[in-house]
Amino acid sequence: MYSFLKLYVYPLSFLLIIGLFYWSFGYDLDRTDSVKLLGLAAALFALSYQVLSSTTAHFTSKGNTLIFRMLLVAGIVYRLLLFAGTPELSQDFYRYIWDGHLLIHQINPYIHLPKDILSTLGHLVPNASYLFDKMGELSQKHYSNYPPISQYIYGLAAYVGGDSIPKSILVFKIIVLLADLCIVWLSSRILAFLGQPQWKVFYYFLNPLVIIELSGNLHLEGVMIAFFLGGIWALIKLQKHSKPRLEHMGSVADTSPYKTKHKQQQAVWLFLGGCLIALSIMTKLISILFLPFLLLPLGLKRTLVLGGWIGICTGIFWGPLLEEGFWNSYLETIGLWFNNFEFNASLYNVVKSIAMENGHSAYRSILTYGKILPFLMMGLALAVFIWQWKKIAGLINTPHCAFSVRLKNLVDLHFKEYPRVMEISINSMLFMFTGHLLVATTVHPWYLCFGVILAIFTSLKYAYLWSGMVFLSYVTYSDPNFKENLGVIALEYLIVFGFLFYEIVKIKRLKRESVKNV
Repeated sequence: MYSFLKLYVYPLSFLLIIGLFYWSFGYDLDRTDSVKLLGLAAALFALSYQVLSSTTAHFTSKGNTLIFRMLLVAGIVYRLLLFAGTPELSQDFYRYIWDGHLLIHQINPYIHLPKDILSTLGHLVPNASYLFDKMGELSQKHYSNYPPISQYIYGLAAYVGGDSIPKSILVFKIIVLLADLCIVWLSSRILAFLGQPQWKVFYYFLNPLVIIELSGNLHLEGVMIAFFLGGIWALIKLQKHSKPRLEHMGSVADTSPYKTKHKQQQAVWLFLGGCLIALSIMTKLISILFLPFLLLPLGLKRTLVLGGWIGICTGIFWGPLLEEGFWNSYLETIGLWFNNFEFNASLYNVVKSIAMENGHSAYRSILTYGKILPFLMMGLALAVFIWQWKKIAGLINTPHCAFSVRLKNLVDLHFKEYPRVMEISINSMLFMFTGHLLVATTVHPWYLCFGVILAIFTSLKYAYLWSGMVFLSYVTYSDPNFKENLGVIALEYLIVFGFLFYEIVKIKRLKRESVKNV
């Protein structure tokens, strides 16, 4: 142990300093103090990068247990340091607790506006006036938009916390910590399946954005990610029992009892994958974006079965909340993200600036943009799907075969190629997610957490850079009127997408060189 401490005194010192910065972030920061906020964020990212650079080089192919444990413990400690703090960078948790108390009193949070029931039902919510004031004007006048799993977690926190807001906050932080630990476990196994080093999981687990926004500000992206990765791992286990693999087992696989057991195992993993992905969608809806990119890895038949299980599981959890007036209120709330809310947008800000220069109002601009946004998303999904199709088709050495044969091969690949197929599919999900944020009118910092976890399974690093640059959006809170600084936002996106362009060019150049050397 002494030799280990002596060898890693440099990263250990940095880990201690990082802990002090997290303490300052959690207990000595006002979000209107942009200089301090950005300074702390920059320091955390710089020091975390140095720690990973100085330790990951020593991982062997099997992984160094002591280094892995050291980084794992560090990530847990940083989260625990924030346990006693009240979120400063976000006020959303006040609405979480409000919705939770409504739920445990069997009041549907989807069909009752806080401003309408404060005087009539507010007595059922402990600290109702305080929660109402703190949740902000925007939340006061809109229906809840959080899916049912999030609502049930809010209910749990409200039930355990009772009339104590700090206790409810503690419940959220424990749930977020457990979700992040599940993410480490699942990610390390998926990375091993893909033939990639397991230490890459720390690009997520030690990422300052993840720690601050999830454990610090209580957003449930981590819970959504844990369910989604659980679903991906279940689908990987499903593929391990695929027919091509059985064919290599000879006559053993031909026996009726073995076939029955094999089909049962497949059915269980497919059911489990569908349920976990459904739970992810019902925590935060963003996971819906990735469903089309499971078609090629699974094949049409399995995809339909998976979709069936997702639909059934979703219906079970949505069912208790479906009351008269639900659809009108919920669709109205979802629509706000297309034609009302705006924050830290990239393409939309460009379009709005051009429109306003031509005499259109900001309100008219977002209404028009909101109408075409769904079509942009569908076009983007189609483009990414075609890219995925071509990449997977490149794994099959039958370029001149009939289209029907190529289609069959694409949806029923041999297991030995499945790790590469899944890697391409995760790349597709990352591109879809990036495109979604590119065209979205609202890009809150915590949205980037899903991009960070997807990036660890790829060779691209721009999502890590983006997770740091997105802190520039918090400059908005230093303005009393919360007016965005478009110059700062432009700087964020120019750096991020400039780096993405550099990575794409670099990858293409390396591929050309590898082809020349063959």
